[in-house]
Amino acid sequence: MIAGHDRRIYIVDVESCELVHAFTPCRRDQDEELPPSEPPITKMFTSIDGQWLAAINCFGDVYIFNLETLRQHWFISRLDGASVTAGGFTPRNSNILIISTSSNHVYAFDVEAKQLGEWSMQHTFSLPRRYQEFPGEVIGLSFPPSSSSSSVIVYSPRAMCLIDFGMPVDREDDNELANGEDLALRMLQSNGKLKRKLKDHELETRQSGRKNFEFCAFRDPVLFVEHLSRNSLLVIDKPWMQVVKSLDTPPVHRHIFGT
Repeated sequence: MIAGHDRRIYIVDVESCELVHAFTPCRRDQDEELPPSEPPITKMFTSIDGQWLAAINCFGDVYIFNLETLRQHWFISRLDGASVTAGGFTPRNSNILIISTSSNHVYAFDVEAKQLGEWSMQHTFSLPRRYQEFPGEVIGLSFPPSSSSSSVIVYSPRAMCLIDFGMPVDREDDNELANGEDLALRMLQSNGKLKRKLKDHELETRQSGRKNFEFCAFRDPVLFVEHLSRNSLLVIDKPWMQVVKSLDTPPVHRHIFGT
């Protein structure tokens, strides 16, 4: 799939390099034959079974296409007025599309039924405060490859959060979290547990007593996170010293004295 500068989406056969089909994103079915007029597409996600394509424009509108019938299936107007920061279809159910927004909300859509999924109907508008104050803006999602897993890792350059859609949403400790900065500092102090958490995050959650929406901070800015297997992750980061060296003007370190 290629999002063209002409605001159309092109499906190309990579073996023959031939154009298979061109979608024109639109808000209503009857507009498909009209010239493209929607904002540019900036993100696209496909389901593992190859049936669904989700295309997202720069303002956060979502267009769902059926790759079997080669027709637009659904249009979702921008969510809570925010842009879409990350998304993807779950391996467990290819009809479920997970979307995260810049307002720190998570939505699960049943694209085949053209409606919010059951989990979102219950929890999207009552997420834990610790997630609403996510350190840094979410830049990606990573799903375990196992079809039996109901979890996803949501990550920003500063931290990641494990969400299990098969668990209840726990909000008991919300009062303990004052703001995102406090959360980041507390997680950094316990960063030695990162390796253990990555290994154990797919264990039976109810038996281990793990809470949903678990956070873990990164020491350096993270660029990419992806599952390699059910119990292992690939994390690509950029050490802070490399960030500092890339600045045009080196930062000035000064002692601050005061009472």
